[in-house]
Amino acid sequence: MKDQHQIRGSYIGIVATVCTLAAAVGGGIALWTNLQSLPIKTSEGSKTITVPSTQEPPAQTPPAPPATVESPNSQIFPSSVKPESQEVKEKTVDIYWVKDEEGELQLTASATTFKTTDKPEAIFKAAFDRLLTGPENYDVFSAIPTGTKVQALTVENNGVYIDLSEEFTSGGGSASMINRLGQVIYTASSLEPDVKVWIFVGGKPLKMLGGEGLEVSQPMTRQNFQQEFQF
Repeated sequence: MKDQHQIRGSYIGIVATVCTLAAAVGGGIALWTNLQSLPIKTSEGSKTITVPSTQEPPAQTPPAPPATVESPNSQIFPSSVKPESQEVKEKTVDIYWVKDEEGELQLTASATTFKTTDKPEAIFKAAFDRLLTGPENYDVFSAIPTGTKVQALTVENNGVYIDLSEEFTSGGGSASMINRLGQVIYTASSLEPDVKVWIFVGGKPLKMLGGEGLEVSQPMTRQNFQQEFQF
């Protein structure tokens, strides 16, 4: 019986010792972990150097990208700013009429002033509106039939393009056809005498004019008009 009590006491002692050792080991591990999470300071002479811990710092949110900075050379136009309007000025353009010189019909220039912008299209539009309205004096007249209208007019790098209504080709003999064609060509080239003029009627290039079949080459200039029609 005594031996059994001794064995039991020894067993209990061993278990207690194991538990004590386990607690000591666990506490040491916890202490070591806490020490690892703290910075360590060492002294080197009069300086103190902080050694960073081996524990990784928490993830940081990346900074937001910087706001876009306009280049000094870039131009900023406020939405409230409107483009400048075209300044209206007085313009003088030669408009060509037909004059009877002792039974011979000739083209004659009449300097006409009107208010418009510097854009060539605006200048020619005003000039042709005046041409198709008819002359103000009675010593000249227009060979262009009444009711003729300008359907489109543009100024390009290669010449002046003008589209007239169908009335332009109606009525009159060969002399009337030649003079009305000359009125259009000379008025359209009043700003630049050597410019090429492209004539359309009803949206189609003018090739034949009148019932007598006056052939019209495209484009026309003052020079080839005089050569072809001996004007």
